[in-house]
Amino acid sequence: MKKLYFIVAFALMTSCAVKTYGQNMHVSANLLDYLNLGTINGEFGLSPWPNWSFYARARYNPFTLKLDKQIQSRVAGGALGAKYWFWYWGSGWFADAHLGYSVYNTAGIWNKYAYEGEAVGISAGGGYSLMLNERWNLDFALGVQGGYTSYTKYACPKCGKVTDKGKKIYVAPSNILVQLTLML
Repeated sequence: MKKLYFIVAFALMTSCAVKTYGQNMHVSANLLDYLNLGTINGEFGLSPWPNWSFYARARYNPFTLKLDKQIQSRVAGGALGAKYWFWYWGSGWFADAHLGYSVYNTAGIWNKYAYEGEAVGISAGGGYSLMLNERWNLDFALGVQGGYTSYTKYACPKCGKVTDKGKKIYVAPSNILVQLTLML
């Protein structure tokens, strides 16, 4: 019980040590994710200092599109990251880095195979935030991610025939954003 009191006291003291001002939080959604078969996504961020912001991002897609072939881009994932703003938080150019984790199941988008697995990685990139008015921004970003994945490859989305299984290190584009942001 003493340990719990210590943790709560430490959390309260450190949270009071950060000076806060109005309009230092944001919520946003990546519009491009909605084009990826309706991936639901969101981001919550906080800016404790003028040139830094920290965020938590989540994505979820349970949908499968069944036409003449099955197409899916199911994902459940999240990321924790930081942005350094070259001018001031929420405006202009920024550099971005985050650590992410996802569970995925994709099929029929790029080729006839289906893949499912888990991935963890670190991403670095940058972008630009266009101020639309005092509350709304439109962010554009692009990055590259490196990480580790364990996967299973199937011959087709429906048959369940395993053609490959393994673990590998990967490098891929990441953080591809056209994001609508509301400053709170």
